[in-house]
Amino acid sequence: MFLSLLLSVGALIFLVLAADRAVGEAESVADKVGLSPVVVGALIIGLGTSLPEMVVSGIAAFQRETIDLAIGNFVGSNAANLTLVLGTGSVITTIRPNRSVFRTEGLLMLLATVLVTVILWDSRLALWESVILLVAMVAGAAVIAKGNSQPSFEPTRTKEGVAKSVLTAVAALTVVVVSAQVLVISVVDIAEEIGVSEAFIGLTIVAIGTSLPELATTVAAARQGSVDLIVGNIFGSNIFNSLAVVGIAGVVGTGRIDSDPTTSLAVMLAVTAVALIAGALRSEYSKTDGLVLLAVYPIILLLGHSG
Repeated sequence: MFLSLLLSVGALIFLVLAADRAVGEAESVADKVGLSPVVVGALIIGLGTSLPEMVVSGIAAFQRETIDLAIGNFVGSNAANLTLVLGTGSVITTIRPNRSVFRTEGLLMLLATVLVTVILWDSRLALWESVILLVAMVAGAAVIAKGNSQPSFEPTRTKEGVAKSVLTAVAALTVVVVSAQVLVISVVDIAEEIGVSEAFIGLTIVAIGTSLPELATTVAAARQGSVDLIVGNIFGSNIFNSLAVVGIAGVVGTGRIDSDPTTSLAVMLAVTAVALIAGALRSEYSKTDGLVLLAVYPIILLLGHSG
């Protein structure tokens, strides 16, 4: 147990430091090449923080006869991003992204969520449906990139060192992801040592742990005042989760779903629509919004657990 405690403390330190570095380098890349921070957040940070879900879901789908774990993974992660992660960021600082973020990345997130909900509603995932999701992911990424290919501002620095900043950001994101996994494993080990039930561990530690990369980068961005990066990270991560995570699981797995996903899908879709509309109407997420979102998160956990 002492080793697990030591690992958890070390992982937490690396998680915080690496998240700060990843956000700083991501902003540097956006600044040097003249890209909007929200694009960097949606594509680079969003993809990076979704990698754990992609890897875990893909391996689980390949090894198991069903893809239930992958479905639960993406549903839980999406819901957590729009409640726990967005709520935490909003409590730290008022988030006022550009309206175009809601029209592009926000709309793409909603469309991706609707698409995957419709496809999974009959409790099965055919190969051709998985291919549709992956094609939609590529198209969505292209729309995000193209929509910001001609930035409304000029780069403030020279393009020297762009490659170095990109590599540093990727390396920092890798440390974030690995540290989050080590932290979850260590904390679960400690909880089991002191006799905490497996159900409680799954409902709290593991559920929150899967969102640690997004949470860590959001807190770092909030502390640095990078609100566009926060929204880009959350919206982008949900787009990747809905299309890439489920699509990959369907391609490498059987596509069979044993448990009825309709309740969790409906809850996730409702949370996505409400969080997006609430933000778009006022073009901001205030501290009050953040507290409400944080209060909603445990309710979603209980609904998912009971389902």
